[in-house]
Amino acid sequence: MMSIFSEIEHLDLSKFKEVCILTHRLGDMDAFCASYAIGHFFMEKGHSSITYIFPSGLSSNAESLRQYLQVNSSSQFPDRCDLVVVVDAGSPYLLDEYYDLLKNVTAPKLLIDHHPLQDDSKHFYNYLVVDERATSSSEIVLLFFIRYDVPLPATISNALLLGILFDTKHLSVATEGTLKNVCFLIDSGASLNWCENVPIIKKNRSEAIAKLKSLSRIRLYEAGDLIISIVKIGSFQASVAKFLVDSGSDVVLAYGEDEDGLIKGSLRCSYEASKIESLKLNTLAETLVKDFNGVGGGHRLAASFNVECEESQLISSFLTLSEKMLSRKIRKLPLK
Repeated sequence: MMSIFSEIEHLDLSKFKEVCILTHRLGDMDAFCASYAIGHFFMEKGHSSITYIFPSGLSSNAESLRQYLQVNSSSQFPDRCDLVVVVDAGSPYLLDEYYDLLKNVTAPKLLIDHHPLQDDSKHFYNYLVVDERATSSSEIVLLFFIRYDVPLPATISNALLLGILFDTKHLSVATEGTLKNVCFLIDSGASLNWCENVPIIKKNRSEAIAKLKSLSRIRLYEAGDLIISIVKIGSFQASVAKFLVDSGSDVVLAYGEDEDGLIKGSLRCSYEASKIESLKLNTLAETLVKDFNGVGGGHRLAASFNVECEESQLISSFLTLSEKMLSRKIRKLPLK
């Protein structure tokens, strides 16, 4: 089997002294933890200077962890850069305004990801370290430390373990490989107790209001024994989608429209729904955006997209695609 490092085997990673690390817009916990850890890897490997850029910021939990770990970030691309590392971005379009900027940089670009590789990524990056079998990007970053024999301090082990726990829903969708990596991290100093008690979960009033509003705006459908939820909400679409899955929905579309008419959406599905092999939210998002000149991507359990279309077109296409993937008729449920 070809190594996931085959494209960078010939590179001397210690030669990159100025490294810029980015992740997808509103990066989640796995995206931040993997970015933080790969930054430490390059600091140890080549005594590199690291610039972290998080397009449109981070999710509330990831931002709290960034502050807790005192990781500095920037909105400015550095004047000097030997290597650009993009972490956990299923599509380069999810880099927001940095997509156009990175198209013109002369520094080589490396993608580290566990999302299915898209055609636009193949042409955008110089090097790819991608493993679709991994359940998180944190798992892949761990393999960098193992492959290049770089020591893992407890702080980095904890961060990688936390990233894995978040992306695997506390190991409910973990593979045997994931569990082996978790054991390796614990042997390297990671603590499940630290991950459970790290003081990062802060109540965000606006996010809480968005979640509660979604319950009054929800549209419900059924596909056999599966519950499908659609909701329009002005912000925190990803958090709202996760909240509705945690509340009992099996497939969720949460979307909102900005002042320019651009619709931003998030897709989520439950562990039960994920057992249906034909249901792949990344494929659903990618198919959806092709119809409406948009961008999108993700993985089987979660995806996001930006499109320009009428709301009715979006909902109709989402339901049609979902029906095909689920091989079940979808019926609207009355709310009264």
